[in-house]
Amino acid sequence: MESQPVTSEGERKLVSDSGLTVAFQPIADVSASRVYAYEAIIRGPKGQTSAQIFESLPPEAKATFDQRCAAGAIRWAMAVGLGDSGARLLIPVQAQSIDKPAEHLEPILRVSRHAGLIAERLIFGLEGYRQVAGRDLAEIIDVHRKAGPLTAFVGLGPGHAGLALCGRYLPDLVTLESELVSAIASSWSRRLVLEDLTPRIRQLGLKVIATGVDSEAVLQRLRGFGITLVQGEEIASPALRSLPTPTLRRAAA
Repeated sequence: MESQPVTSEGERKLVSDSGLTVAFQPIADVSASRVYAYEAIIRGPKGQTSAQIFESLPPEAKATFDQRCAAGAIRWAMAVGLGDSGARLLIPVQAQSIDKPAEHLEPILRVSRHAGLIAERLIFGLEGYRQVAGRDLAEIIDVHRKAGPLTAFVGLGPGHAGLALCGRYLPDLVTLESELVSAIASSWSRRLVLEDLTPRIRQLGLKVIATGVDSEAVLQRLRGFGITLVQGEEIASPALRSLPTPTLRRAAA
């Protein structure tokens, strides 16, 4: 069955009636002193993450939840200046909700075209990708690649969880768990984990985004590992309905 278009009325209902909010947090490229992307962060009325909200939904609502969130995020981002920034927009999606990738993607791309944002500036961050069958995961990445958006696997952490899938299906990017990243300035064992992970990811040709960068010490450790795409409180906090300017001075010095 053809996917229904995501309407602006539906987006307003998503944000207002349901109590959901959209915030944006920059992912900085400290090697070039610029914003690589802004992540759209969906939160519930009690601070729930998009994954927690998704799990609480009835089955019939799960099918369109990510589409409505993505459409709202695109329109809000463009309204507050994403189009002039040159940055990409990273939109988290629940991988398990994508039954038919092409049908799932089309209404989002339609909204993006109408808003004036080309598909190549979109990144879809697959949350829960380890719970998706291999052939389905491969199809999602293939559909995204042919249509223009990039694909990121979200949440690579200790124990190399998900690294084998990265090597098998080759997304464009991978994000590191914030719990792993934030501990590398104080934990020798976490530094060893990242020291081992970094060259493995690099050999696969994937870009790495380090989330959870909450101090200058963590940022400096990451630069030592050659990781230049960073996100966290040390860079900039999420901001509601605006694109915050990251702190890049010390990282670029």
